[in-house]
This record gives sequence, C-alpha cells and structure tokens, in this order.
Amino acid sequence: MTYSWVEHTSELELHIEAASESAVFEQALRALGELISGEPGDEPAGAEYNREPAVAEAGSEALSREVVLVTDDRAALLAAWLDELVYMAETEDLVPESVTRLDLGNDDLRATVRGRRGLPRHLVKGVTYHQLTFERAGEGFRATAVLDV
Repeated sequence: MTYSWVEHTSELELHIEAASESAVFEQALRALGELISGEPGDEPAGAEYNREPAVAEAGSEALSREVVLVTDDRAALLAAWLDELVYMAETEDLVPESVTRLDLGNDDLRATVRGRRGLPRHLVKGVTYHQLTFERAGEGFRATAVLDV
C-alpha cells in the first residue's frame, strides 16, 4: 500500500494504491494526517509514503470520532471521507492518525477515526471532483483525489 502527492498550482493530487477498497480509505486518512500535521516531512510533492501513522505527542489529547457517510459511488465516498477529515481538523483541531473500524457498504461508510488534538495546518480548502477516481487495478485498487489548497 502506498500513496503519493503531486503538487499543482493551488492543488495537491493524491494517488493511492492499495490491496482492498477499505485500505484505500485508510491510506487516504494517513496521507491527509501526515499532510496537515507536517509529519514526518513538510513537503508532500513527489513523496511516497508507506509507514505507520505518527505517534501522538506526549500530553496531546487522544480523540475518537464516529463517521457515517452515504453517497452513490466509491469515488464520491472517498471525496466525502477526505472532506469529513478536513472538517474535523478545521473545527476540532483533530489530527487523524488511524481508523479503528471501517465498514463499507454498497453506498455508505461507517468508521471510527482515532487521532489527537493538535495544531493541524489548515491548508486544505476542500476536495474537488476534478480527476476523482476509484477503480480496480490488477488485484488491488487505485484512487486519485485532488485537494484544493
């Protein structure tokens, strides 16, 4: 499982390859968490990641949030997932670190997001539907999402 960022003017393009559909959503959370926390590297352009989520800083408040989303396709569900994570970062200063439960239905997602209260970089304005994809790729899945920054 990997993800990578491609930087464009006022946009970041996220590419994810994973073994399962649920792993795509997990990788999206990890990518966004590292991007907004500034960990482990502050520069997303061209970087590829395949590592464990950052460990919560000593003294930071651990948080757990339930997420329920309903849309008509996987790509739209991925965009809604990223938008919800951005919203939690903006409104609660939540830096997402992991998913402890992720249930995917035909048109819905139910998850428990774990993270910590921190000082996330508020650089993502939202997720666009421009070049949004979610598709089978060989024995796994591939997805692309573009974030407006």
